Amino acid sequence: MPDSVGVRLFSFLLEVAVYSYRYFRLLCLPLMALVLASFASHAATNLSLIEAQRIAVGDAPQIDAQSAALRAAQQASVGASEQSDPKLIAGIENIPTDGADRFNLTREGMTMRKIGIMQDFTRSEKLQLRGDRANAEVQKETAILTLTRLNLRRDVSLAWIERYFAERQLELLKELARESELQVTAAQAMLAGGKGQAADPFAARLSVAQLADRAIEAERNVARAQANLARWIGADARRPLDSAPAFDQLAHGHQELTSNLEQHPHLAMYAPMQAMASSEMKLANAAKHPDWSLEVAFAQRGPAYSNMLSIGVRIDLPIFQSRRQDPAVASKLALVEQVRAQAEDAKRAHAADIETMLADWNAAKARLQRYDAELLPLAHERTSVALASYRGGKGDLAPVLEARKGEIETRMNHLMARSDLARAWTQLNFLLADKKDPS
Repeated sequence: MPDSVGVRLFSFLLEVAVYSYRYFRLLCLPLMALVLASFASHAATNLSLIEAQRIAVGDAPQIDAQSAALRAAQQASVGASEQSDPKLIAGIENIPTDGADRFNLTREGMTMRKIGIMQDFTRSEKLQLRGDRANAEVQKETAILTLTRLNLRRDVSLAWIERYFAERQLELLKELARESELQVTAAQAMLAGGKGQAADPFAARLSVAQLADRAIEAERNVARAQANLARWIGADARRPLDSAPAFDQLAHGHQELTSNLEQHPHLAMYAPMQAMASSEMKLANAAKHPDWSLEVAFAQRGPAYSNMLSIGVRIDLPIFQSRRQDPAVASKLALVEQVRAQAEDAKRAHAADIETMLADWNAAKARLQRYDAELLPLAHERTSVALASYRGGKGDLAPVLEARKGEIETRMNHLMARSDLARAWTQLNFLLADKKDPS
């Protein structure tokens, strides 16, 4: 009998184990799969700085507009150095308007039905200059398209960084608020234990309220930054942000940033602009040398008269150059000087901007190093010492709150220094095009 009970008990336990395994497979495994999928989905939805740039470049109206301008210039350059199309000549000459042959087309010997063709022949020098000008315009539009892409990536990066640091500021304020709430609890406990001052809990609560007020401002900054980012990438701006890149490492060295300025995307369009102005000036000067045209026509008269063939040549006569061609040449020459001066001014401004950006980046980097090495540890140590003294009954709460306030400001300034470094990094990184970056 005991053996029978043992067998049934063993069978019962075995069935329980089998059912448990089945339920584990049916319920637990899918649940675990959902959790893992959730984590994977969360990781996949984080928006990195590079991805934000790629999204913005892929759906940017300003790039579409500039691409259209480039296509227009390319198409216009195809026939710029070609001769113009021939012209068809057709008409009726010398129709009598009175007498017996009024409006008759065959009885009057001078009446002719005429058909012919005319071709203008532009000098080869002018055709070459027109082609040069068109090609220079293509180069200018290409340079502007490159600059447009670069500026777009810079602007979306600045928007991404703005949101990133706005969120870090909000997180920091919430963390500090939680720590300050613990101080309120400690102050109340100290007062209940017969230590401290009656005003200490109120002072601690005031500190918490002040942090809450700053958190509201920080939340507004996050919302504004997200809206600004949405201006570039749309609904993707609502995705959580990925970690920030290393802002203390530049993509281009100092020598690379400060040399060959004419090749920088911000200045690259000036060389073709000067070429365009120079071609226009030469075209104005070439107008002093006339073009010519050839006309061949066949004239049919009445049956009683012979048909006619006409051949003619037309040549422009620039005999008033002092009032027409010379002022035009002077006007185009002035435009050449204007573009040259604009290019020089842009070059100087660009060089100054680079030095200013480098100074900002180096200063922000030095500030961060000082914050990490000295200011943050000192501020934290001051708070710890003041708090230990207060808890030991050797000090008041006021020095604790003062030290705490100083630490808060130090940590906030540290975050601002990181933000300044990131902005300077962005400005410098997008001065030159990088083949590795999305375009």
